[in-house]
Amino acid sequence: MRALRPQALEEKDLCEALEGLIRKMTAGTTVRAEFILQGTPRKLPPEWDENLLRIGQEVLTNALRHAHASHFAARLVFDRQGIRMELRDNGRGFDPERKHDGFGLLGMRERVEGMGGEITIQSASGAGTAIFIGLPHADSLHQAECSQSH
Repeated sequence: MRALRPQALEEKDLCEALEGLIRKMTAGTTVRAEFILQGTPRKLPPEWDENLLRIGQEVLTNALRHAHASHFAARLVFDRQGIRMELRDNGRGFDPERKHDGFGLLGMRERVEGMGGEITIQSASGAGTAIFIGLPHADSLHQAECSQSH
């Protein structure tokens, strides 16, 4: 199982891995990319780190490959309510209600739901895309699971 963990997370925390991924994927492109960290990062379960990194990678890949964006921003927020990740691009957008080829949106939804979180996708043709992910604190989710199992 450990072999499946992204190499970036073996050597770095989520913030460093996500920032490095964005820098690496946009190097040599015309896309201006930024990573913003708000709050004090907390240690997350390894599968949460992996899920958030893979979601960031999927969204950035879509922004580069399909949206033809010139700007991409990722914001990771740690606060009292939990963890939020916001991913935005100024590309050509799409209709999130329409069926799409591939596993991207469905896979993201499943990953977020598996962490007990919520995902919101805002996009419209010609208006870019914004993806908002809200997760509870991992320790409060674990406590809730423990109290339900008794």
